[in-house]
Amino acid sequence: MKYLLSPLLIFASLLIFVSCDENDDIVNELTSAEIARGFYQEVIVEKNMTKFNKYIGDTYKQHAPAYADGVEPLREELQANANSDNKIEILRVVGENDYAALHSLWTVGSDQYIYVDIWRVEDGKLVEHWDQYQSPPSEAENDNTMHAGPDTNINAQQNISQNKERAIAVLKTFDNLDDLSAVENFVADEYIQHNPTAADKKTGLLDLMAFLKSINYQSKTTIAKVIAQGDMVVIHSKVEDLNAIENAISGVIDIFRFDNNGMIIEHWDVIETMTGQSLNNNDPFEYPN
Repeated sequence: MKYLLSPLLIFASLLIFVSCDENDDIVNELTSAEIARGFYQEVIVEKNMTKFNKYIGDTYKQHAPAYADGVEPLREELQANANSDNKIEILRVVGENDYAALHSLWTVGSDQYIYVDIWRVEDGKLVEHWDQYQSPPSEAENDNTMHAGPDTNINAQQNISQNKERAIAVLKTFDNLDDLSAVENFVADEYIQHNPTAADKKTGLLDLMAFLKSINYQSKTTIAKVIAQGDMVVIHSKVEDLNAIENAISGVIDIFRFDNNGMIIEHWDVIETMTGQSLNNNDPFEYPN
């Protein structure tokens, strides 16, 4: 019996060793969207700071102007959240390759904020971050709220490249209000609008564009990043109001949902005025090549 025990112990030890290795590498095996969702759920929503190091490594490059650069400032911000009564809800997550975008609703006291966070993932850790946020207005042109609606259908069999091209074309229409062909061709008639300044349906979007043209609105949109998965496309852009005397730059993140016919059926966005002031020295619209 003693001669059988030794091989069995060796085999059991090997199993434990392999199991430990698998547990250590489990985050590395997750997609960028799963890592972002796990971080937000465990560390931010559930406020479990013991999970912080599971998702954040030795470096953290911060592009969001409201926060300082580095790991420790992030830890301090999230510890303050953990000590608060803030209520946070994950709305939808979109991930592609090393990038993930997460749309969320924050309730801070009596105030609400809509955030879209974007991360770059490296070796299973969140290493770089961008965001934009907006407080919902008290009145809106539609009844859809800025946050309601479905999460990403990651199993949707759609033409991702085509969806990206169509989303960009519709977004760029705001820079050239004389050509509405992208809206006419790529937006579904029953389009669900969550931007509070526009009414529902394709007609509501066209009416908004007609109004902007009537007041001689002129803009320049620079696309910073596009992330697509399943039926969703996320676009982070820098938008300059060419007629504005001050507060001319906005950071905008649009989220488009596509139907199975390749038409845009739903839209969310956050629009943040960029003051030029920042707690870090990183460009809020700069992404690695």
